[in-house]
Order: sequence, then C-alpha cells, then structure tokens
Amino acid sequence: MVAEGSRLINEGMHVFNSMLDGSFREARLSQFKAEEIERKFICFQNEVLERERRQAESHSRALIRAERKGRRTIASELARRSTLFDAEFRSFKDAQDYVGDFRECRGSAESMVPPIEGRIRELWEPIEVSEDTTKAGAGAADEGGEVDQPADSF
Repeated sequence: MVAEGSRLINEGMHVFNSMLDGSFREARLSQFKAEEIERKFICFQNEVLERERRQAESHSRALIRAERKGRRTIASELARRSTLFDAEFRSFKDAQDYVGDFRECRGSAESMVPPIEGRIRELWEPIEVSEDTTKAGAGAADEGGEVDQPADSF
C-alpha cells in the first residue's frame, strides 16, 4: 500500500506539474500576446502622431503660402496705386506748369483792373437823346426807372 500510495502521489505530482507547466505556458503565451498587442498599439500611436505632425506641417506651409500670396497681393495693389498716383500727380504738375505760378497770375490780373474799369466807364457814357426824352426821363429816374450811369464804379 505504501507503494500504491507513493505511485498515486507521484501521479498526482506529475499531473500537478503538467498543469503548472500548462499554466506557465498559457501565462507565457498570454504575456507574449499582450506584448505583441502593446507593440502594435505603440506602432499605431506613432503612425497617428506622425500623420498629425505631417498635417500640422502641411497646414503651416499652406498658411505661410497664403500669407506670402497675401503680401504679394498687397504689394501689387500698393504698386498699382502708386502708379496711379504718380500719373495723376504728373498730370497735375503738367497742368500747374502749363498755367504757371498762381502768384504771377494774381499780380497780372490786378494790373489789368484799371484798363478794364476804363472800358466799362466808356460803355456807360450817357447816350445823347432829345430834350423831350430827357425831361420825361429825369422825373422817372426818381421813381426807380433806369439810369444812364451807375451810382458806384467797380
């Protein structure tokens, strides 16, 4: 009976050891699978981070391109306006050169006033009419009629 008990104990130990071996193998297999899944997950995370980095770079490049394009557009608009201003200013200067200095013009216009006033006075000289018309016209002038000469000169 001791031999049989010993054999039963040995068989039990053998079954127990095989179970432990199986559990150990399963544990190692599970650990391997977990490590594999973790590696794949880390790879996936790295891919996502790389894709996000590339998208950020692309977006940044697009913004820089748009900013440069905007600057070029602004620069071309400023150049266009500068050209228009230059043309308008040049035509203004040409007109000013054509007319001359306004101070010279003012001086010459003042010197022309006395001759013009003299011509106007000549035009207002009384017109000779018959005595009958003069008598009738003299009374009418007081009532707001027409006058031969102006009251004031220019």
